[in-house]
Amino acid sequence: MDTHNVGGLLRTGWPRWEPPFVRRWETADIAVLVFVYRGETLIAKKIGLLQTKRLYPDNNDVEDDEDEFELFAGMNRFIRREDKQAIGALHLHFSFSEDSVYGAMRAGSRQIQVIDALNRDFGKAVYYLFYNPHEIPVSISYPIKERIRLDRPAIGCRVLDADEVHQALTGLKGGDSPTYTTLTQAASASNWRLEAWAADLLLTCQVGEQFDASREERVRYFLERRTGPIGAALAVSITLPDG
Repeated sequence: MDTHNVGGLLRTGWPRWEPPFVRRWETADIAVLVFVYRGETLIAKKIGLLQTKRLYPDNNDVEDDEDEFELFAGMNRFIRREDKQAIGALHLHFSFSEDSVYGAMRAGSRQIQVIDALNRDFGKAVYYLFYNPHEIPVSISYPIKERIRLDRPAIGCRVLDADEVHQALTGLKGGDSPTYTTLTQAASASNWRLEAWAADLLLTCQVGEQFDASREERVRYFLERRTGPIGAALAVSITLPDG
């Protein structure tokens, strides 16, 4: 197994990017590639792509972790201090409920259209990976005052079929974000744990898209452009016995 992280595509304006030149998004954030060998001979390749979204707390206390100032200021970040004292970040409270929203996903956005087009033209390769707390409802305060033990999460990271997600969004007004309940109820055929999607479905060829030399250029386009769209990639090699 190999992993590679290139940091993703910063959502900043850039002259070479298409109009309106502001705050771009990725078609997918994580690529999972599977290479199957028989002995030393490569006999099959496939790819699964994950577009990631996180559940926002009810108080919407979410900071953009892809600050364009970080990109353009560089080391000057150390001397150009913010007005707020950093210690304030140590005292936080997050509450999640079934009405919490995936704030970075909005009905009618162009990102949804592009994902639909990719899955239609290339094959069904893009799925959604949703970052959720271990259970819902839940409230968490920082700093933690006592030790918390987490066993197998009741919810956690979940992978949903893009068609089911997009169908759920059609019932919302343009610009609205879906709630946890909205997507959970819509995901009748998916809502897999991340490990189940990867090990039980992708590696057994039930999800993802197989590709050969004729479509390799398209896969290279996903992975090799330094301006995105993939932020991290994981490659799994499976070797079958000869004969």
